[in-house]
Amino acid sequence: MTGDAATILQLHEEDFDVFAVPGLEARMGALKAHLRPKLTAIGEYIAPFLTDLTQRPFYAHVAKHARRKTNPPTDSWVAFSIDPRGYKKWPSFLIGAWQTHLFVQFGIIYESPYKADFGRAIQREVTRVLDLLPSHYLLYPDYMKPEGTELQTLSKAEFEQLTTRVIEKKNADLLFGVSLPREDVLKMSAEQLGLQLQTAVKPLAQLYLLTVAHL
Repeated sequence: MTGDAATILQLHEEDFDVFAVPGLEARMGALKAHLRPKLTAIGEYIAPFLTDLTQRPFYAHVAKHARRKTNPPTDSWVAFSIDPRGYKKWPSFLIGAWQTHLFVQFGIIYESPYKADFGRAIQREVTRVLDLLPSHYLLYPDYMKPEGTELQTLSKAEFEQLTTRVIEKKNADLLFGVSLPREDVLKMSAEQLGLQLQTAVKPLAQLYLLTVAHL
């Protein structure tokens, strides 16, 4: 990692605090000035790593929040997909931040035409899915909300209910991942954060390879 890359990859208080800035215009200005360059750097750092792990080309897409007219964003992210034009159609990886934490996720969102196929793939391979993912990883039923549920706390029936939801409901998402508390991230050097992100992504990349074979 070069000196410039190391500087821009490290996260600071102001990167998380952009989500406390009131008003759409002011918050977008803070986001563009502080967090977005870090997300761009994370994208440039992780995309080739994902490509190496999966042997498929991955492209980084930094969220622009261009459709927002009134409500300021409460989180932001860089997404990774096999499509250089966008990510919403495909099972994708997301790395981003809320005011309280950094997140690393893989899964599918409601806009994808493959979301039902993805849910069925998870259900067919449920034993392998749970073997691949660390037990403290989270299942996220809604990518627009910060909350997820630890896999180790879900009963078989609860897991099936949440994965069935993405098959049957039009606006359902299904993602898996991990949350890194803000206070922990702020203590990390750029090198430590880079390694942490790689570590978090590895089991999700295995999940990608498992599920994409069924799509």
